[in-house]
Amino acid sequence: MKTIDVSREAFNTSQASQIIEATPRQIRYWDKIGLVKPSIRSAMGKGSRRLFSYKDLLALQTVKQFLDEGLTLQRVGKCVQFLRKKLPEIIQPLGFCRLISSPDTIHLVTDKSNLMDTVMSPGQYRFSHLVDIAGLEHDLRRKVIAMSVHRVEEVAVGDFSYQVEVEADVDEGGYVATVAGLPGCITDGDTLQETLANAKDAIEGWLEAHEDLKRQGIHVSMKPQQRKRIRA
Repeated sequence: MKTIDVSREAFNTSQASQIIEATPRQIRYWDKIGLVKPSIRSAMGKGSRRLFSYKDLLALQTVKQFLDEGLTLQRVGKCVQFLRKKLPEIIQPLGFCRLISSPDTIHLVTDKSNLMDTVMSPGQYRFSHLVDIAGLEHDLRRKVIAMSVHRVEEVAVGDFSYQVEVEADVDEGGYVATVAGLPGCITDGDTLQETLANAKDAIEGWLEAHEDLKRQGIHVSMKPQQRKRIRA
């Protein structure tokens, strides 16, 4: 049985905002100043969408945590760069991981037994901020999977945008997509990106078949109110 592989997914600014509980404006600003840039797709002018990876979301969540604790943007940037460099590719949930910022250095501790030796010198603390990366990642993974269980996306085909309901296939893994207003227009995929790409193909195929049936005098109902014309 396949499971939802969050490391392979992509998230737009609105989704990232909902997951990490920061405003879209904050996320766009962090991108603009180079704090966390979307690694899947950058904004390429008006109307284009940023696409963040799961690893980007963890970086964004770390940024928000440190900023909430009062670190400067400059210091937060160094912490995020260090985290990206030291943290291996996220495939399984992290067991134990703490990111520690002190005035003169940054530590990433992945062994609980070494935590006290890392953050303390005899009789006094040497660090100013500590973030539980494993805890953040656990909560982030839970939110992403919850969002993936059921979501509504818009897929553009021609001059129209169609609503596509995407649900996680809890039995077989991957996702199933149903196009609202187009009876029988259903597809699936292993990842959200693949599922939405397949949904676009399915819509195009459905519309072609619909036109063929019309020419044969066979009427198949569709709900035009479920699609929106895209403005030029």
